[in-house]
Amino acid sequence: MDYLKIAVCDDEPQTLDLLYKKTFDFTAKEDADARISTFSDGAALLDAYKDSAHPFDVILLDIRMDGMDGIETARRIREKDRSVYIIFITSSAEYVFRGYEVNAFRYLMKTELEYGFDRVLRDALREMDRRPEASFSFQFGNEKIRLPLKSINYFESDKRIVRIALDDGEYKTYAKLDDIERELPQTEFVRCHQSFLVNVGRIEKLSPASLLLKNGETLPVSKKHRDSVSRAYLWTMR
Repeated sequence: MDYLKIAVCDDEPQTLDLLYKKTFDFTAKEDADARISTFSDGAALLDAYKDSAHPFDVILLDIRMDGMDGIETARRIREKDRSVYIIFITSSAEYVFRGYEVNAFRYLMKTELEYGFDRVLRDALREMDRRPEASFSFQFGNEKIRLPLKSINYFESDKRIVRIALDDGEYKTYAKLDDIERELPQTEFVRCHQSFLVNVGRIEKLSPASLLLKNGETLPVSKKHRDSVSRAYLWTMR
């Protein structure tokens, strides 16, 4: 995606509001395009994973919550998503070491929010920048090509030939669209038609029978795939 997806989860309304405000202010200062979602308990946060395997890049998660606590919430998230950055928010240092059980990125004491929040979130963004860029590899003639996923608008299948459409050109390769679909992250590419697999982040407008891409191209949306395209597109609007 072209923006940062951040979740904030805390069962104390005042703390939740504070974390949201600090996250909003931080992304504004960093000039980062971000979508910030708030949750008041772990169960609600887990519901976000029903429609997506990687709905967030960063999660700010309170450890001590009524019902399902932060550790258990993080453990269940890790069963679905190994790459999300989890930053635990805690009022007691006694819970810190339990964060290693779920591969937490950092922990932040609530007493440190005023002076430590920006530093921890900035560290997470730097680590994300160091990750290898997600890409798609394929054979083009005698050459092996690797394209960043964010550069691909859509894949179009014509029998055994798949066209890979970019803003500045295209490639063709022998492949099955079903195989490509299984290889790509479901949060970023969705089947909109038997012959088309589209980059959700490139959708500008969605209609019942078609979609408009940001580059002005129009792709068909079949009745079979309409609901899944709508869910994927609406998720990017959160």
